[in-house]
Amino acid sequence: MAERPPSVTSVSKSRTWRGWLWDSADVSKEERRFLLKLDFTLLTFGTLGMLIKWIDTSNITNAFVSGMKEDLNLYQNQYNYVVLSWTIGYIIGQWPSNFILTRVPAHIWIPFLELGWTVFTFSLAGAKSYTHLLALRFVVGLFEAGYWPALYYILGSWYNKRELGKRNGILQSAVSIAPIFSGFLQAGIYNSLDGHLGLAGWRWLFIINGVISLPVAVLAFFFLPDTPGTAKPNWVFTAREVELAKERMARVGRTPEGKPYTLKTILGYLTSWKTLLFTLIFTMQPFGSQPATSFVFWLKAHNKKGKPPVYTIAQINEYPTIGNAFIAVYSLLTVWISDGPLKGRRWPTIIFGNLIAIVIFTLLVVTPVFGPFSHRAPLYIMSSIGGSAVPLTMAWMTELISDNAEQRAFTAAAMNTLQYTFSAWIPLVWFQQIHQPNVTAGNRAAAVVAGLNIIVYIIIAVLAHREKLQKKRAGVLSPASPIDDPESSSIGEGSEKKVSLVQEQDVTPVIKS
Repeated sequence: MAERPPSVTSVSKSRTWRGWLWDSADVSKEERRFLLKLDFTLLTFGTLGMLIKWIDTSNITNAFVSGMKEDLNLYQNQYNYVVLSWTIGYIIGQWPSNFILTRVPAHIWIPFLELGWTVFTFSLAGAKSYTHLLALRFVVGLFEAGYWPALYYILGSWYNKRELGKRNGILQSAVSIAPIFSGFLQAGIYNSLDGHLGLAGWRWLFIINGVISLPVAVLAFFFLPDTPGTAKPNWVFTAREVELAKERMARVGRTPEGKPYTLKTILGYLTSWKTLLFTLIFTMQPFGSQPATSFVFWLKAHNKKGKPPVYTIAQINEYPTIGNAFIAVYSLLTVWISDGPLKGRRWPTIIFGNLIAIVIFTLLVVTPVFGPFSHRAPLYIMSSIGGSAVPLTMAWMTELISDNAEQRAFTAAAMNTLQYTFSAWIPLVWFQQIHQPNVTAGNRAAAVVAGLNIIVYIIIAVLAHREKLQKKRAGVLSPASPIDDPESSSIGEGSEKKVSLVQEQDVTPVIKS
């Protein structure tokens, strides 16, 4: 039998400022080439897919304020129920999709989801009634359900602690950027295509979204890699690079798929503090994102029938995108700080963002709703700052559940499922369409929930630090744990530890606690 080549993962190399900017600057040439391929395929096509998914998700709001409301007679709470129908489909599809993902190659399952929601996005252009909207949005939600948790799961299966936060941040930035594209896209469509071929501008939005989505879905089949545990050598990754990927994950104790799903194992996930607390965080997440949705209604509410409009349709679509741009930039800043100067700590920037969110929500409560643009608009623009913690929260979850791929997939689906379960009713209770933008009670609730978020994040940090100390005392941490997880959830430790280069056959995965 041929002897396997020694490990080339750069675990003893010192950190440099170039490595803080982009981590591959501090690794070996072979590993740098591997990461370049991985970023080009997984990160690029994952981000493109996330971009089109969120364009196809958010376009319903742009369509609503650009003529769909009037054309389909949606004057009561129908908009809320159309959003709810998508949410129900999204909730139903979460767990089945992630279960399938651990058994079906990602390069097959994910493009299938993309093609599914693309077809039904096209169909929305032909909706003739409120009932049609309900049915079509339900199916779009069903296909989109598995994509977001699947991409985070796959990223966590390839990247280590020093790399994961930035990649998650880049992926999540597509969620913020998508409404910007959708907003300006709708503005352009309305001005240039409204009435073309007898179709209203909002119908052209769905058609063009589908045209954009289709090639990305097809290309993903050829470029998107499977997880290291299921990947095979192909035209992108060599056999050596697949082995290198497995070695890198073994060093951080991240185990591949293969454990059977049984009732006992699923009950074990449901009683794990990691699954429960991270899911609780995402259960509260919808409160933090809802205040920003009032911005578009606030702009539209200034326009009164029989009077010249205060804001044009283009402005109503475009101004809220400033908030998306702010969150995209801020989120990327936090993940770079977390991976770099904070050396992998996730909690400091997460808690800081929630503290700022409390201040913003409080100001939304105590200031006049129809105050000057310069007073109210900045609050709407910055109100989603708590949501910027999503990529770091997902990275933290992945790192704390490194030793069980199935539990990671289950937890990611649980987090997203509960998030959208609460998204289904929170707008109907706290942010109703008929009350927008006068939703002071909802903004007050958002401030309270942001405070609860901080408490839960602190509990996670404390429990994770205690678990780490227990593993150290028991001597069950892997040799690589000190470097790839140097301060995992530790509030008190600050120095980065070094260890000598370890041969691949010496790697021992972290033992599950």
